[in-house]
Amino acid sequence: MFRRKWSGLPADPNFPVDLAKLGYFINEDDEVRAIDNPDNYFHFFFNRNTRWNERQRYSMNQALQYVIWERLEKLGLKKELLPLGTSDTNKPHVPIFISSDIATKSRVVVIFGETVQDLGVLAHRIVGGPGGINKGSMISVVSALQKQCSSSSDSTPPGIILANMGELIWYPEGKRTLSRTAFAAAPMQSAVHYTNVVGKSNMVERNSTARMHVGHIFQEVIPHFTKDNAKIDIIVLGGSADYVEEFLDLPLIWNTWKNRISCLAIVGGLYPVWDLKNDEFVNVFLRNKARAYVTSVEPAGMVISGPEGNPKTTTFTQIGCPVFSSGEPNYTETALITGSEIILDWLQEVAMTPEGKDYTNPYFHVDFADPVFDTDEPDWSKWQNEEVAGQKDENDKIWTEQAHNETSNPQGEKPNIVMLQRGEDKVQTKKENMKIGKVEDENKN
Repeated sequence: MFRRKWSGLPADPNFPVDLAKLGYFINEDDEVRAIDNPDNYFHFFFNRNTRWNERQRYSMNQALQYVIWERLEKLGLKKELLPLGTSDTNKPHVPIFISSDIATKSRVVVIFGETVQDLGVLAHRIVGGPGGINKGSMISVVSALQKQCSSSSDSTPPGIILANMGELIWYPEGKRTLSRTAFAAAPMQSAVHYTNVVGKSNMVERNSTARMHVGHIFQEVIPHFTKDNAKIDIIVLGGSADYVEEFLDLPLIWNTWKNRISCLAIVGGLYPVWDLKNDEFVNVFLRNKARAYVTSVEPAGMVISGPEGNPKTTTFTQIGCPVFSSGEPNYTETALITGSEIILDWLQEVAMTPEGKDYTNPYFHVDFADPVFDTDEPDWSKWQNEEVAGQKDENDKIWTEQAHNETSNPQGEKPNIVMLQRGEDKVQTKKENMKIGKVEDENKN
């Protein structure tokens, strides 16, 4: 009897979390290139085995993340562990970044990244490819915000909080949290195990889901680190919009925060306004103090829709606030990269509102409609007119008569192609039947 022992399974591949040992370096343009060929970027498909490719990317992404974290700390941000009060790094915790001098700031920008990204990363396609590390990460956003003023009467830059919406699965062996993709690529008992399973030991107190993390940021982190009268600007990316808007829509929560939140920038978020129930949050705040920036082929900053939505475009615009093009045509993860200038400029515009005045979105007269392209395709929108319907009936009649004559089908039904196994002596018969679109069912012979 054959028996395979656990020790006989192939070992899971292991790669060092080090750029140089992985064969890469950062060039003068801040781009990651291969040491053996500086013209090449990161090579994912280096092996025919998918597990080897995923394990290499796991180490590569962690190595790049540590570079990003080091640069964020040089910009004056410090890492804090959640839940608040966690000091033992061996216990489950979620890291976030906040400005080291946030307690003195009159304005704080809170950024909720995508729910699938690593902390500090905007898009790995930019971090590890054309564009470079700073451009593809929160470093570019933090650097731009640090050049802004907190208000018309405060020239100091705003404080910053980088929430960690993507890395919420505790990985005990690595003593850190990982995203779902990274957790699946983390070391396993063997290279042929199915996947790593998320259990109770992988949960972080009050931060085990994106929804809980949002609540922890608003209810504990912001009150703990900021002044009571500090104004809050919020940027949400992709799926984070669902959880932040859902949280703020709660009447009790909104009554607590409505006097502190200055504006909300929804970048790539698609949370439908009809799922929001709080009339004050929807018709007062979203309409007047929020803007959405969506993926679009239109130039960055073009107004796609007003708060009521735009029925003349296939872009989803039922978000409850004015909708703008981010300038990014394809990827939600790069929308903040492409549209950072117009998005952050709007946050600065809101912050510079003179004291005593309340910022309100201007009225936007929207003429935008999806372009109509010339095409040689027939106009199928008129398929129900009498002439076309008559042609369709006549064609169906001709087809039915032909099917009846050629297949001796008394019902005149359209024949179906049925693939059956056949013997050598039936090859010619099948070829003849295929000409009229039918194969005889041999079971009936």
